[in-house]
Amino acid sequence: MKRFNLSDVTLRLVLAVTLAVLIRPSSGQDFKGAIDQCTKEFDMDMDVVISLKYGDFSERDPLIECFTECLMKRSGFMFDDYSYNKTLIIGFAGRYLEPEGAQTVWENCADKFGTTVCVTGFEMYQCIHETAVSEWVESNF
Repeated sequence: MKRFNLSDVTLRLVLAVTLAVLIRPSSGQDFKGAIDQCTKEFDMDMDVVISLKYGDFSERDPLIECFTECLMKRSGFMFDDYSYNKTLIIGFAGRYLEPEGAQTVWENCADKFGTTVCVTGFEMYQCIHETAVSEWVESNF
């Protein structure tokens, strides 16, 4: 019977964690997953989620603002320190817009900061939607 020493177990654990991190999808590529997670976390009414999907920002309250902040963070568009992921936002917008248009999305949205972190998430979500997402939403939401 072969004995495992602590270094063998530690090495295998490190390798397993490293592989899990390397093969997981980019958080920015999994916006649908972020929607699923945040909808459950905030117990959101699907009518509100669908309204946001189609750019109806007329319903707005603290719960909806925090839901969109969750979407921005879980999808990778916003970091935990509430700064924005420029590379991901421009790359995302670049799937639907010419390079100049993708850069314009960044320029138009990068300064969206509200009075709270939830308001900030809502403002960024709305800005990205209004400047780049409409085509994407139809096929990916």
